[in-house]
Amino acid sequence: MRCLVWLMMVWFAICPARPAGAGAWMRDEGTGFLSTGAILRQGDPQAARELSLYGDYGLSPRLTLGVDVNQRPGVSGHALLFARLPLSAPEARSKFALETALGGHHWMGDWSPMYRVTFSAGRGFTTRKGAHGWIALDASYERRLGDTDPAYKLDGTIGLSGPARLRPILQIETAYSPGQPVFWTVTPGLLIEGGHNRTWHLGLERKSASRDTLGLKLGLWLRF
Repeated sequence: MRCLVWLMMVWFAICPARPAGAGAWMRDEGTGFLSTGAILRQGDPQAARELSLYGDYGLSPRLTLGVDVNQRPGVSGHALLFARLPLSAPEARSKFALETALGGHHWMGDWSPMYRVTFSAGRGFTTRKGAHGWIALDASYERRLGDTDPAYKLDGTIGLSGPARLRPILQIETAYSPGQPVFWTVTPGLLIEGGHNRTWHLGLERKSASRDTLGLKLGLWLRF
């Protein structure tokens, strides 16, 4: 986790700003984003399949609303509504935002309320070869009522944007609850432009949990 934070700080210090569309960036007013995805894993029967749905919409320049749904069929999942507010000026080189989410989570079909608060930081960059990209860091406090302890999460994403048909992306996720080991997920992947504001996401996931797993991630991003 210290290495991840150090890497993010270095990128914020050396990279020039470019527009991006993830993490701390607000969605433009009147525009939206929707992604659906599935992960197929081996190594843990309870985590063999994971389905996700994420969407957000720019209600105003200073308010983005969205939904976050994640399910491991028959095992666990959550459904959240969230609001994102900017903490930096629109013209700022480094972007910061605060996001609050309310909803519910379940374990084996038993639902309970939950909430999440996330502080996000992001910045665009340009490589030496002129390619544009973004880097984002999200730190979350998550409370699932019914669970004894909260969860603290630190996630990072580095990706390339621009007109290229194929673009690399790297996602790193970590989670910690008191008395438990740090869980982590590393997913290198590829973004494939499909035209008509569609992007396909193909990744290979390595996950540390009750059992180490290896998974194939498939996703579709839509912009409207």
